[in-house]
Amino acid sequence: MLLAGGRPAVLGLPGSRLLAHAREAGLTAVEEAFADRAYTPRGTLVPRGDAGAVVHDADEVVRRSVGMAVERAVTGADGGRIPVEARSLCVHGDTPGAAALARRVRTALEDAGVTVEAFA
Repeated sequence: MLLAGGRPAVLGLPGSRLLAHAREAGLTAVEEAFADRAYTPRGTLVPRGDAGAVVHDADEVVRRSVGMAVERAVTGADGGRIPVEARSLCVHGDTPGAAALARRVRTALEDAGVTVEAFA
């Protein structure tokens, strides 16, 4: 991803080595949460090969998105609440109906009073 002025930005999980290395290299590091993925109790993503790794229910994706933005938390795969500190929210493009889902997420965020804007 490029920011205004052509500067590169690196998106990744909060606290990841990827973002630490990006910062060390002088790049803009952007913490990213994933609306349509399940989280482990440690705040990492459930591996895609595991059952329940991808959230398919569109209503649930929308609820999770608002929760991550407003409450700064998401319900993990074990049912516990996990803190989320992110500046970007991802809906995966390979999710069926991703464009319509992303529009629903944006509308729900705006309805919840969240300002949706570029992180540049």
